[in-house]
Amino acid sequence: MKNLNETMKLFVEHKPEFLDILGFESCSYNDANETYSCVFNPSSSLTHSNGTIVQGGFVAGMLDSAMAQFILNLHEFKINPLSLDIDVKYLLPCKPARLVVNAKILKMGKSIAFTSAELYQEDNLVATATATNKLLTIG
Repeated sequence: MKNLNETMKLFVEHKPEFLDILGFESCSYNDANETYSCVFNPSSSLTHSNGTIVQGGFVAGMLDSAMAQFILNLHEFKINPLSLDIDVKYLLPCKPARLVVNAKILKMGKSIAFTSAELYQEDNLVATATATNKLLTIG
């Protein structure tokens, strides 16, 4: 797999504004296990239950974003991954605090990609997701 360091720098410089709403802090790529990771720190404004639990749609957004970012960076922003489906499993409540999402490419075709992601908080698995993306050429 390509070295993603340069495209990741480009991504961070031009990241979509919605990532700030989700509390996006950084991203990295681990060559050894081919995992793309994103760090988020969601604020209490994304919560319900008296500010204690991040609303599930925002959790899904963080998982989806990490999987899509992996595809975007891998293709040097020449491919736009459109979600055809996403399946999220919520295992524990997500608190408004630092968390890490680890994304993997399960299968990459010419027009479809299959991805997975796991969201961890304090070393606890909070949620998982799988997605199918239609790959569209940008431009």
